[in-house]
Amino acid sequence: MSSPIINVGQQTTSLATVMDLVRSLVNDTQAGATDTPGEGQIFTNNPQISPFTQPFLNGSIRELYRELRNVGDPVLIKDNVIFTNLPIINSPANGLGQEDPAVQTFLAPEGYFDGVQLWPNFILPADMLYPTQLWERTTGTNDVFHKMEAPSGGLESAMQGPYLKQWEWRNNRLNFRGATQPVDIRIRYYCSLPQFFSSTMDFESTYIPVLDCTDAVAYKTAVKYARMLGSPGLADLAAEADRQMFQLKNANIRRMQHETIARIPFGNSAGDLNNEFSFLSW
Repeated sequence: MSSPIINVGQQTTSLATVMDLVRSLVNDTQAGATDTPGEGQIFTNNPQISPFTQPFLNGSIRELYRELRNVGDPVLIKDNVIFTNLPIINSPANGLGQEDPAVQTFLAPEGYFDGVQLWPNFILPADMLYPTQLWERTTGTNDVFHKMEAPSGGLESAMQGPYLKQWEWRNNRLNFRGATQPVDIRIRYYCSLPQFFSSTMDFESTYIPVLDCTDAVAYKTAVKYARMLGSPGLADLAAEADRQMFQLKNANIRRMQHETIARIPFGNSAGDLNNEFSFLSW
């Protein structure tokens, strides 16, 4: 599976821009190791001088992703990821392709388990955090994909047929009852976006793939630094970090007001178990 494409357009946020703002917030904009004004002497881009910089920055980026994911920001959603020709069920008792309600199959980071054998050529995407919707169709056809169910109480015990029909996210795996014919599945999921750890990283050309997030990430990072120092300005920085994140999340909610959405009760059998919003189909 390919990794997320990082948009390096002018509207995304470079790490250099974030770090410049952090240094302004913590009063460290003086000339540093290279005698360049603004590079700082304590909170610098150089991990040899400031080993805490990248952990703080990456912690703030993880927080950004997590909070945006919790309000359903589409920048963290991947869709139409398709696996073709998943192997048919293999019963230890009855044999290949034979019904056996005691067997479950799964798709995991290490491969697809058909009931007996693990197929390592079928693996979950490396950036997948958790799925929200699955669809399936018969392999080798041009049929539309039909939505699968996600029963909240676990997979039903039933004889297998030509389709998987149900799925359950358990133990960081997609679990199924198995099917007696090969199927294709289509997955929609929340992904993890890049984080940045490197001793040779170019802050100017490395971008956070979230629009307009400079202030939110910078204030979150300044909070971590102020907390480390026990700064009396910590409360003000924390309050402003919360306000900046509220603005980002609120922008996403306002965008969704233009769409036809409805709340899905927790534990529904037909949709996203992790997100309170769902698109209505008409």
